[in-house]
Formats: sequence, C-alpha cells, structure tokens
Amino acid sequence: MAQLGHITPDIHRAGARLVVVGNGSPAMAKDFLTQHPLDAQVLVDPSLKVYAAAGLKRGVQNVLRLSTLKAGARAILGGHTQGLTKGDPWQQGGTFVVWPGGTVNFSHVMGFSGDLPNNSTVLAALARPPAGQAQPAPW
Repeated sequence: MAQLGHITPDIHRAGARLVVVGNGSPAMAKDFLTQHPLDAQVLVDPSLKVYAAAGLKRGVQNVLRLSTLKAGARAILGGHTQGLTKGDPWQQGGTFVVWPGGTVNFSHVMGFSGDLPNNSTVLAALARPPAGQAQPAPW
C-alpha cells in the first residue's frame, strides 16, 4: 500500500480514485487506516470471493520463497515496515485500473509477496482510455 500511497495525488489528478480491498474484517481495515492514513476507499472481503474472481493467487508457495525475502529487504531499506499480518496471510493481491463501466484497463496479479507493478505503468493506464472509451470526468 505504501507504493500506491505515494502516487495517490497523481491518481486523483488523473480523475481517478484509489480503492483498496483487504481480506480482513471491517475492524482490521479501520485499524489499518489508523496506522497508515491513506486517501482511499477501503473495502473488505473476508470471504476472498473477489480475490478468486479477479484471478488472484493464494497459497503458501507464493509467500514463503526467496523473491518474497528480497522484496521485504527492499521495503525495509526503503523505510517501510510490516506489522502483524491481518486477514489471510496466504492471499496475494493485485493492482487493477478499472474504468467506468467495468473495463479493466490494466491488471497485475502478484506472483509473490512484494511483486508490485511499476507506478509509472499504473499511471499510464489511467491516462490511456481503453479502446472506444473517452477520458471520463473526474470522480
């Protein structure tokens, strides 16, 4: 979340908004926002149905691997720390740019913990309307 938190002003300037879906409880989401203020709408899906529908990966093999340790080291060196895991620790996330009407203009399914898309790629997807769509009005 820290990565997208850094570009939230750019997301808003593009006329979009950041929506986060966590897999814990509403109380966990509230606690998360208290500890990590973020200008985003935060939703929860403890059933993991949205994660499954989006094709997001889940499993111990996606978490306990060398690439996860490397990503964690990069985060720590960048000044980011992780608190206690809340929700399903084996559920991987993703990043999606969804346009009005539901067109997915960009998707990144995390292959392992810390597998994040480049911020410039996410912002480029906000600036590039899907085929046949005009730039929407700011939300």
